[in-house]
Amino acid sequence: MKNPWRIDREKCDRCGDCVKVCTGRGLRQIGCFYPVEELISILLRDRVFYEVSGGGITLSGGEPTFHMEYISLIFQKLKMQGIHTAIQTNGFFDWSEFKAKVLNWVDLIMFDVKLADPKEHLKYTGQKNCLILENLGRLLKERPKDIIPRIPLIPGITATAQNLRAISELFQGLKVTRCSLLAYNPAGLSKAENIGKPIPPELSRHMMTPAEEKKCREIFSWAELVGF
Repeated sequence: MKNPWRIDREKCDRCGDCVKVCTGRGLRQIGCFYPVEELISILLRDRVFYEVSGGGITLSGGEPTFHMEYISLIFQKLKMQGIHTAIQTNGFFDWSEFKAKVLNWVDLIMFDVKLADPKEHLKYTGQKNCLILENLGRLLKERPKDIIPRIPLIPGITATAQNLRAISELFQGLKVTRCSLLAYNPAGLSKAENIGKPIPPELSRHMMTPAEEKKCREIFSWAELVGF
């Protein structure tokens, strides 16, 4: 049986020392820090795959814009190597900093829009969506062809007819021509439990059915749907 109290999350500073002394490997540290030059060296090992596939490198998260200075350096060095660059973001960032440090160095921006109603957005994410929608509008004015708004489909939360219709109207008002609907994947629930995060009871532990996905797509029949 899992013991959710094995780690006092309020006292944990994520130093990783407990992992080092856990001989039974009951604790794991996911991820590590790379200096910029070392990370670039690792990424360029796959240059041939980028060139053959026409792809490139995407920075995702967590939220990469929490580390503007770092990702700016990464993108700049990748562009100097002729590598296509992309970012996945929740859109909750300072616009002036993003424009100054990131925008000129990124080729594609995948921008998540979860909920249209600010109160619902606050309820489920801890923040209202005003800044996110403002940033989306700014990006669509600056680089309309390089932005793909994305909606993560979460049954009972984001994948409701009311929310999707509201987002559909929002996108049409912003003259969005293509977007992406991200199919729900419950695999992340176990990861949340492993780091002591409570699972909202309304979250489904099952994939969406093809019929449910079809209903979502129909609401965006006016748009080019990318990568569903």
